[in-house]
Amino acid sequence: MPNTLTNLRDVKVAQRALKAFVKKLGPVSRFSTNFSAEAAERNATVNVPLIGSAPASQDFAGDYLVNIDRTADARTVPLDRHKFQTVHMTATEYNSTSVDIMGDLVEAAVRRLAEDVYVDILGVVKASVYGTAIPALAASAMTYAKMVDVRAACNADAVKMPEDGRGLWIDDTYYSNLLVDDVVAKSPDVTISGGTVREAKIKQIAGFDVFPSIVIPENGEKLKGFAAVPSAIAICNRYMVPVADYQEAGAVTDPETGLTFGYLRHSETRSNRVFVTVECLYGRTHGIPEGLLRIVRP
Repeated sequence: MPNTLTNLRDVKVAQRALKAFVKKLGPVSRFSTNFSAEAAERNATVNVPLIGSAPASQDFAGDYLVNIDRTADARTVPLDRHKFQTVHMTATEYNSTSVDIMGDLVEAAVRRLAEDVYVDILGVVKASVYGTAIPALAASAMTYAKMVDVRAACNADAVKMPEDGRGLWIDDTYYSNLLVDDVVAKSPDVTISGGTVREAKIKQIAGFDVFPSIVIPENGEKLKGFAAVPSAIAICNRYMVPVADYQEAGAVTDPETGLTFGYLRHSETRSNRVFVTVECLYGRTHGIPEGLLRIVRP
């Protein structure tokens, strides 16, 4: 079974859907990842490196090989998660319509697939791994001043979260309150205020890149968001080659992140229908506990 789509119509449908897939799942590519269109079977394992901070620089004393080891860790992550969406239409509709209805159906299916994968990945954010959250915070209390408090909590001796690559994954109700905060809305810094009025976007705040979402799972612990660095979560993603024979099957991959979903098309003559299935084979686990600080509601 080939790993590359060859039918021009399928390629167009898949590439259109890929944009929705990456838009929804793009924020998780900030974590430690090993994404690839390489074929794999379910429950196979993938090594995901977690990169920590470098040790202190050395005074040269005639040898460049002193203390050259880096704080490196890795997680062996099983590809034990497999989600899919299937859409269909009649063969007559598929072959005769001038409107790309199948493209619309597949794009919507991929968008939902990515959202469900995103929620499942964030399911690893638990107190049992990452410890005590910052003091409970209501959405109405989320202000720039509170973001400075979050920054201080990340810098505290008990946490010492690395400064590089910090991100804030936050529930949209909390994010909305940030949008109307005077410090944010009136900031002369374009990275903060540049899109708040026009596009309701905050690119960065208090040293965190910002990723709002309406689907952050509470995980039974009132979770509403978290501050994290790339080493906090380990994720892998591969293409699962189908066993059955399909008219068209292949991996659809984002060249920048490596995010991949599988695309399968087949027809059923008995019911005169065309089916397209999109699927995602992946795995996720926790990374370095000190790399993430949870935000919870009261």
